[in-house]
Parts: sequence; structure tokens; C-alpha cells
Amino acid sequence: MGGNHPFGKGAGAGFRVWRIRVNKDNRKRLKEVFKDVTSNRAKAKGLLYYFEEWKKAYEEVKKMRAEAGRRTLPRPPPVFLPVRFITPDGEERGDKNAPCVVDLRRAELRIPSYSVRLKLRACLVRTLAEENELEPRPEFVLQVTRSGKLRIIAHQAPLPQLRVPLRVIAIDENSRHGFAIAAFDFDDRGCKLARFEKLRPENHGYRRMLSARLQSFADKPTEERRALLSQLLPEELVKALTPEKARELAALARKKERRLNDAFVRRFAARVRKLVREAAKEGRAAVVLADPIDHESLRGTGLQGTLLRARRALENLARYEGALFTELRASGKRCPLCGSEGTEVRRTKRARVYKCWRCGVAWDRDKGAAYNLTVAYFERMRDGEITERALASLRQWLKAHPRALQR
Repeated sequence: MGGNHPFGKGAGAGFRVWRIRVNKDNRKRLKEVFKDVTSNRAKAKGLLYYFEEWKKAYEEVKKMRAEAGRRTLPRPPPVFLPVRFITPDGEERGDKNAPCVVDLRRAELRIPSYSVRLKLRACLVRTLAEENELEPRPEFVLQVTRSGKLRIIAHQAPLPQLRVPLRVIAIDENSRHGFAIAAFDFDDRGCKLARFEKLRPENHGYRRMLSARLQSFADKPTEERRALLSQLLPEELVKALTPEKARELAALARKKERRLNDAFVRRFAARVRKLVREAAKEGRAAVVLADPIDHESLRGTGLQGTLLRARRALENLARYEGALFTELRASGKRCPLCGSEGTEVRRTKRARVYKCWRCGVAWDRDKGAAYNLTVAYFERMRDGEITERALASLRQWLKAHPRALQR
């Protein structure tokens, strides 16, 4: 069975981005690269490969800024440079005349015409080697900013298809609890729950309270506000605290929260990517389903920005990996068998268990949401043969394993 899915958001390319650590000397050289490329006088002709695209993009930015009534010039966009890879086994991939070389044998990045030579971390070398083995192989560019920062960007848009064998990755989003991820595998023998896990972001309650009290003290350093800080910080530190130091500590607390949230989004994307690539190795097509929270219920919650960024990362990931991506709504409160409204019978730190008094089935709300999301996808698809087989497989699996959604 094959064919293009009528609902998946498969249009457009997906991207992966890797930041490269740059030391002081190489940063100066990269600033020189940026200056020479944007002035159309680079030392190597290949460095100007994307110059016209850069020039057009900059003119567009200046035009939009002028229309908005702003008189100062905008910051120039980064430049993009062609890249040639040398894989660990010595094979060359990409444009052989590219002025930038990523040598995975020696774990270094080079721009010979400007004496740029940077060591690459071992984990990055492994990742880039894996990306170069993908079929189809992504296109790579090197991004250089005006301040000398460096990124490698890969982009591709494989054509997603729906066929059996298939893996459906259902993701339930919760404004307080993060993500529940379930992977259902379908083949000619039926279906099974191949993977289930919950990813919960860091609890920032203490950090936000501390940041708010520090900022309050910095704005108005009263003894009452100092006393509130003594409930959270060592007495010696609070006694010596100045408004300037309090403002600095508040900024550091907010920065750490952003850093932890960024790490959570990367960890979430890595989990889903692993499931998609495992499916590809097994010859399975992949569908990624997301049950998003509506903006009104998400607004003002501590995870608002994190969940929205994770959802954007999820759609981009699906495009890059050639998986179908669809947003659907499904309730974890409804019975997976009959659809009746369930009743919560137990709540722990790990699970919220519901029970259907009509069927007698009990389920973890997050697992139930993932199962119902998968059912909703096939019901919406309305592709006769695939829909009927998939829905029948799901029901047979649940009847054969009535406790599978509870554990």
C-alpha cells in the first residue's frame, strides 16, 4: 500500500542547525570573511556563491524597515557559504570546489583562504557523519554572522508517504506536565505499542520566585524585601546584597531558566527523531501526530513559550525526516473502547488513572490520549483499506491487552 497523505503538512524543507564553538583568533578571521563576502571582494571565488541571494535579502530587510518608518540601518543578515565534507572513511561529499571544508576524519572545520581552522566536538562529528549517510542526503551550508558566530545548517524535504508497515508517533501536550509520547507500529500482523514515555520539563517554581524577589529588591531595596530574600538565600549573601548585585542575580536566574527550557526542547526533538529514524531503518513510514493545547488555556502558564517552541521544532523535524505531520485534538478522559466519559479514580506523580464504568476499562490519561489521537487520525483520513485495517488492529490490540494503557 502506498500514496501521499491528504492531510499531513509535508510542504517545505526542514532544517537542522549545529552551532560551532569559535575561539577568539578564529572569530576575528570569520569577521573578516563576513566583511569581505558582503563587500563582494572575498579571497576565494567560491565564498561568493550565495552573494546575490544575500544582497537581495538585505535589500528586502532595509525596505521593510524603511516602510516601518525606521531610519537606522538594520543589522546585516548572515552569509551562507558552500561546504564540502570529508567523511570518516575519506570519501568527499558535496561540492568539491567549496571553500569551506568539514573534515570528519580530523574533526575540524577549515576555511583555508582565511586560515580558519576549528576543532569539532566528537559528538558533533558523529552526528554530521550520520547526516551525510542519509538517503536522500541533505544539502549543507555554513552560516557566518557579522560577529563571527558559526553554524552548520542542513536542509531537505523528502516526500512523505503513507504505507504499511507504518509507525504512528502520537504526542499529547499538557500545559503542566509536558509531553507524553507513544509509538504505535502497524504491519500485516496487526499493531503494537512500541514505545511510551513522558517528558517533563524542569520545575522553575523556586527559580521564578527567587528571580521575582531579587528584581523587586533591585527596584526598591527595602528591609522588608531583604527579609523575603533571606527565606530563599543564605543569610550572609542577603546581608551583603546590593541592588546592582540583585539585578545581576535575577538576570542569571532567568538566563538559566531559558537554558534549561532550550535543553528540554532539544531533548524532546531528539526523542522523536530517534523514533522516526528507527522506523526508517525497519522500512516503516512515519506519521507524527500532535494534540496541541489551545492558545487560551496555554496563555500565561509557565510552559507557554517552551511548548510552542517544541511544537514548531516538531513540525520542522517531520519535514526534515520525511514524516507526515498532523495536528489533531483528542481527549485522554474518554474511554479508548467506547468513547464514554471516564472518571478519575487515582492520581500519582507519574499517572492520572481513569476508568470507564460502562466497559470496565482503566487507563492512564496520557496513554489514553495517545491512543485516542491515533484513532482520530485514521478516522479522519478516510482511506478505506488503510483506515479499516488500522482501526481494527488498534481495537484488537486493546482487547487482547486490556491493561496496556494502564501500566
